[in-house]
Amino acid sequence: MAAAHIQPSGGQPFSVRPSSSPVAPPSMATIQAGRLKDALLVVAAHEDPTDIFSANVKLVNVASGATVGQLDGQHTDHISAAAGLICLVPTGTSGSAIRVLNPATGGITDIPAGPTVVAHGGWTSQASYVFAHISTTKEYKLLRVITSRGCHDDKLKQSCEILTLGGRGQRWKPAPSPLVLLSTVPRQCAVTAGFAHFLTATRTIGYDSIASFDMVKEEWRSSLLPGPLPSRSCNCCHSNLSLVELNSCLAFVHHDYLSYCIDMWVLEDMGEPKWLRIESLHFRSFLSGFEEPEKGQLAPLIPVSRRKEIFAQPMMVMDDGRIAFWVRFPNGTVRVYDPKTRKCEDAVRMGSASSIVGLYKGSQVVLS
Repeated sequence: MAAAHIQPSGGQPFSVRPSSSPVAPPSMATIQAGRLKDALLVVAAHEDPTDIFSANVKLVNVASGATVGQLDGQHTDHISAAAGLICLVPTGTSGSAIRVLNPATGGITDIPAGPTVVAHGGWTSQASYVFAHISTTKEYKLLRVITSRGCHDDKLKQSCEILTLGGRGQRWKPAPSPLVLLSTVPRQCAVTAGFAHFLTATRTIGYDSIASFDMVKEEWRSSLLPGPLPSRSCNCCHSNLSLVELNSCLAFVHHDYLSYCIDMWVLEDMGEPKWLRIESLHFRSFLSGFEEPEKGQLAPLIPVSRRKEIFAQPMMVMDDGRIAFWVRFPNGTVRVYDPKTRKCEDAVRMGSASSIVGLYKGSQVVLS
């Protein structure tokens, strides 16, 4: 692809045409065979070890591993993608704009954000962001969750703001605060069917409870979603849990280091709710270098990595039913697993300084 430089939009009204129509939520019968031939992984590659917030944003073809689009030198500490657009959140104290990229047109829109880390009145506040596309209204929205910590008593509180891209004045407005304390770790949040789902950060209500924010009504769901784990699971640690949008379904992932398995469920019914277990993947068949403890030794609840693979994040179900995972450490690998043969292969290695941050679901790319 020939080089092309993307210029900022110069404050022009936000207007996009997603390069592909939003994918309707599949039934459980089709989760293993979702058609996402145009889906590309969005990769943040940190080439300069002295500047961890400067990243080259790349679009990588899942099947071939080829980089089909790239935008270098972006100062960001969080990247997400939704329905053909990519959102870059600035570094913690920079106070620069949130940047929204449209790879299909080459357009860039900047949104005032303010610093994501602020100290004021004895509290230190840090903002995290969720970027979502609402298929029913064709709108793009940003939800900002602000977590404030007391400087003296270490107490936590959270508040929320929301912004509709292209809305009047494009201003942040207050949104209801969450009912419980949320985890703002990126891999513990996922957006599906117009809801932003967060794992809770309060142990007393269960490790796997999920709070859901309705991005259309701009309010929190009145009740928490119970997760799929057994009520008295002794194999659970909060840091071993993830939420993933897997072909338009909400997926729950548990790295069970006592049983040496990656367990995966998808949410069948949000109203009831009902979870369907779709995979239990043994570490030895998937993670390179992972060793079970010798007989008589206790397995660690959270293993310490010594240049071995201990974590894999599912990213998408490919058109032939195979599942693409991101294994970040130590080699930054996109690994594809075939449930039919129970075998896997590496599609590409991006390097240890790279991280997969989302899926770009579009058919055209002019980034280079």
